[in-house]
Amino acid sequence: MAATSATPSERLHFVQWLRVFLTSLVIAHHAGQPYGPTGGEWPVSDPANTGILGAFFGINAAFFMGFFFLISGYFTEASFDRKGPAAFLKARLVRLGIPLLVFTGILFPITVYAFSQPPKSFSAFLIQDYFGRLDLEFGPLWFVAHLLLYAVLYAAWRLVAPAPRPDHGPPPLGLGVILGYALALALVSVFVRTIYPQDAWVRLFWLIPAEPAHLPQYASLFVIGIVAARVRWFTELPGRTASAVFLIGLAALFLAGLFDYGVLPLPGFLDMNLIWGFFEAFVCVGMILGLLALFRRFLDRPGPWLTRLEGNVYGAYLIHVFIVVALQISIVDLALTALAKFAIVSAAAIVISFALTAALRRIPPVRAVI
Repeated sequence: MAATSATPSERLHFVQWLRVFLTSLVIAHHAGQPYGPTGGEWPVSDPANTGILGAFFGINAAFFMGFFFLISGYFTEASFDRKGPAAFLKARLVRLGIPLLVFTGILFPITVYAFSQPPKSFSAFLIQDYFGRLDLEFGPLWFVAHLLLYAVLYAAWRLVAPAPRPDHGPPPLGLGVILGYALALALVSVFVRTIYPQDAWVRLFWLIPAEPAHLPQYASLFVIGIVAARVRWFTELPGRTASAVFLIGLAALFLAGLFDYGVLPLPGFLDMNLIWGFFEAFVCVGMILGLLALFRRFLDRPGPWLTRLEGNVYGAYLIHVFIVVALQISIVDLALTALAKFAIVSAAAIVISFALTAALRRIPPVRAVI
């Protein structure tokens, strides 16, 4: 496939469509939490449950947040060069810091108190537990906190590093380089998961939630996104290479499934946490490059729907968890199957999240942030 030429500062319509798709996938992922086997905590439980959603959760977690970090990294350097260090950090503090303060400092503590109902007043809960122990709830805004941290680290690095040359960088990615990265990520992931299995969370700097099992993926893809922008990897990556890596990712997913379902016996010194940690890296890279090539091929064009949706992606990500939880609570007592509830909550939450964000963004101060 012949790739179009574009710079990171230009409008890459297929990337905007990817952001819409990935945000919708995040909403659907959280919509399914009460209805399938998830390793994380969720405030709503439902008697309707199915193991089928386990594969959906596993594949999503393998790549979708890493893809977000890759896209964020891809546009970071152009933003820094265009604005300069001070304006770059100010813009990041406004766009990332203000939502963190509002959600983590106001909305989430109210929600946590309402669901946990501790035997103390709300003020005592805030002072003694929430802020006193730095036991802050970030929800899906852990991603926003990581982006803010990465922005600060990037700005600090640019202050001491020589200015990058836009016309000088790594050559277009070849299959060997891509698979070499996937293998390195797989080995690092296995090592990390010997200490921190998937869904185990820690606090970076005693504050920011992080899942060590996926942290190597997130950090490395953010850095790769920065490097990729210098030589336009999003637009110059050959479609055949992307397709080959996607097929390898599918093969890795198939092999992991054989171990998970007992078709292949697990080696005595390994468990499924480590097996999946290895194969997940190839699934991650395969899904990212496969979707990148697919959207570039078929959705690299503007249109009325993209115009309506693209500006509301960030806001939909921020507010969707409240909408999802409200919908899940509202249908707990309905005699529906788990898959039916999952479909209803997913579809309704996606529509409401984007529509409500569009309405909120009519308010000038809100629009300035989201």
